[in-house]
Amino acid sequence: MAELIVGRVVAASDHPGSRGPSYLLRVDLGGRGERTAQMEPGGYAKDGLEGTLVVVSVDGDEAIVLAARSHAHGTVLLRPDADVEPGTLVA
Repeated sequence: MAELIVGRVVAASDHPGSRGPSYLLRVDLGGRGERTAQMEPGGYAKDGLEGTLVVVSVDGDEAIVLAARSHAHGTVLLRPDADVEPGTLVA
């Protein structure tokens, strides 16, 4: 069963093997370690993602960065509006 967890992006790079534009993010999940997750860039520059808190769906070794797909704004990351520790559960 997947859990929703807050993670901090520690690195972002282009994902050259993907079908469309995407980034590979290295995300720190606190005591759960680090995971690699893919995301659509939308309007985000990969350099601006480092240090950002994001909400991640984690199921085993699979991690997915959650985002809203807005018709008006494109990809919009889901993230806490205050600084919390990586690994914090989202309820």
